[in-house]
Amino acid sequence: MITDVTAGHAQQIHQRGYTHGRLSAVLDPELLQGADWKQFADSWNNLQQDAYMADGGTYRRRRYSEFRYDTAADALTLLPHVPYRQSRDVNYLNGGIDRHFEAFESQVSASPVLRAIFQWCATVLLDPAGTAGTDVWKIQTFQNRILARSTEHGQPTPEGIHRDGVDYVLTLLIERNSIDGGLSRIYDAPTRECLDEVTLSEPGEFLYADDERMLHSVTPLTPAAKGVQGHRDVLIAMFSRTPKETR
Repeated sequence: MITDVTAGHAQQIHQRGYTHGRLSAVLDPELLQGADWKQFADSWNNLQQDAYMADGGTYRRRRYSEFRYDTAADALTLLPHVPYRQSRDVNYLNGGIDRHFEAFESQVSASPVLRAIFQWCATVLLDPAGTAGTDVWKIQTFQNRILARSTEHGQPTPEGIHRDGVDYVLTLLIERNSIDGGLSRIYDAPTRECLDEVTLSEPGEFLYADDERMLHSVTPLTPAAKGVQGHRDVLIAMFSRTPKETR
């Protein structure tokens, strides 16, 4: 059963191209307050440095994995680990090469929190015309930590205003710690007009956008106090419909 809150998010993403909200309003609150969420969030402490930053930055830590979610069967499958690749048309800074990242740790891939997030995201994307439950999604997923240090500001989107080259993109905040900045902006793709801006500040707060219709960016991060290192942890989940012939 789709709740009124979820239906509202679905209407927003279908009509205006993006939605903003909190997991606590759409998932079981106990899931986000117990040991499963703590284990999920703590895993961001085990990310590896991104060695592919063409700007020379050392501020990004990440892991990458891909999943397949069959909406009709409610089946989530971890796909074989592969490098991540974007075209240079999509990412002028780091695109055009295979980027090899460490995969998600096994307890993260199997986390009930991750599964619940993916299930909800797929529910939001059900066809409002009534052909619900037929989509199969490839989900390219990053755990990202952006560091903010006095010697180097963190750049959540070093490529600037951009799209990711998929169908839909979820940005979910896991933690903000001792930082200023990190203002997320959503733009209309054809006109590049800024339609909204929000600072994701609470664990579980998210932006979910149609990647074909919207562009996005995030302002740099700086330490909240002198001599302190801060960070911003997010889950990025990029959803692409799987062509029928490959299902």
